Amino acid sequence: MESREIRLAEFVFFIVDAVLLMSSFLIWALFRFGNLAVENPLYFDQYLILFSLVFFLWFGLSIFFKTHQLDVGVEIRKVLSSFYRLVFAKLSLIAIIVLTLKTSVYYSRIFLFLFFMTYLISGTILRFIWIRLSRIYYRNTESVKTIITVGKGKRWNRLSAELSRHPEYGYRIIHQLESLKDLDTEFQEFDELWVLPEDMISAKSVADKLGIRLRLVPDLGSLGANRTRLVSFGNIPIIEIRPEPLSFFLSSFIKRSMDIILSFIGMIFILTWLTPIFGALIKLNSWGPIFYSQKRIGSDGHKFRIWKYRSMYSNSDQNTQAKKIDDRITLIGRFLRRFHLDELPQLWNVFIGDMSLVGPRPHMISDHSEYARAINNYGIRHWVKPGMTGLAQARGLSGSKDIDLMNQRIQADIYYIENWSFLLDFKIILSTLLGQKKWV
Repeated sequence: MESREIRLAEFVFFIVDAVLLMSSFLIWALFRFGNLAVENPLYFDQYLILFSLVFFLWFGLSIFFKTHQLDVGVEIRKVLSSFYRLVFAKLSLIAIIVLTLKTSVYYSRIFLFLFFMTYLISGTILRFIWIRLSRIYYRNTESVKTIITVGKGKRWNRLSAELSRHPEYGYRIIHQLESLKDLDTEFQEFDELWVLPEDMISAKSVADKLGIRLRLVPDLGSLGANRTRLVSFGNIPIIEIRPEPLSFFLSSFIKRSMDIILSFIGMIFILTWLTPIFGALIKLNSWGPIFYSQKRIGSDGHKFRIWKYRSMYSNSDQNTQAKKIDDRITLIGRFLRRFHLDELPQLWNVFIGDMSLVGPRPHMISDHSEYARAINNYGIRHWVKPGMTGLAQARGLSGSKDIDLMNQRIQADIYYIENWSFLLDFKIILSTLLGQKKWV
């Protein structure tokens, strides 16, 4: 797609998204007030001002987050992640502005919820459709960037397969050469030259002479890192191995905010009535406290105290992992463990910041050294807060201490750390609740 076509596509994308925003607001305003006539002062005096605020925030945040910029290499995960950051930031700013101004105007919470959810859902659908249309366009057009690659290695086959799977990237490999010496004049009708680090200096001279763009493709697959990030200190480029999305303030702020909000809601609407019921059943079934706590390994290796409903007899050894058939587990404990209800008090751990709703499950201190010795990259899972559920659990990998299965869990944890997004958290939570492994 040519530059002019890209700008036009971005403009159309922006306009359609703006129409969705306005439609989402007007539909629920119509439901609330019955009509949108000028003589309806409640609508114009209050909600029209609110809509103006929403629109200008949306406009500014769209530019800031580049939510309508069709960069080369666009992925649905990145597109949705920037969109969800936009919606969350907009909602947060509106709440801050309304509270700061201390306005006497009462805005219906149901209206605001329905408006934002409608825009969130319709905006998500729009982006799926947009990516799909981009794939169809690039698959059936010659308006793509043509590439010649230079060098030996399996990476070019992987790259070619990736570009074939995702035509929306807008790139196509037309020749794969083993050496720059094979770059004849007949290959001059191409857009970019992609080379290995060892060919960089000589390739730059060739690219400059031909007036084409040059890209460096390092082979980092042997490092076992799924993602990398290029950062700069002054004019010195640094390749960061295993970049963490949660190392960015905005990403960590969004995740922490959702943890606080959802854990608070869970404690108020679930634990307040469920704890007395489970507490009575636990007490009737066996002598001892309602809750059980144990020290676990958290983020950066810090120890914290995790909370659960007690599911074992009080005088039993609770410092070793429970087995499928275990005499230490009480009758009510079997029920709680079967449906993972014994984990619900960890909402308190999430609320105070020891844990997150989603993240690698925290291990017992007694198991930590064993796993660290057996699995080389085990320590990476402690880069983030442990979670009530995680990608490994959503995929059905939890349970046995078998090293092979444990290794699969660790690799799932590392994938989560490297690829975190609001959408991934949402999918993991839904998959855990509904038992749909194929969603993640």
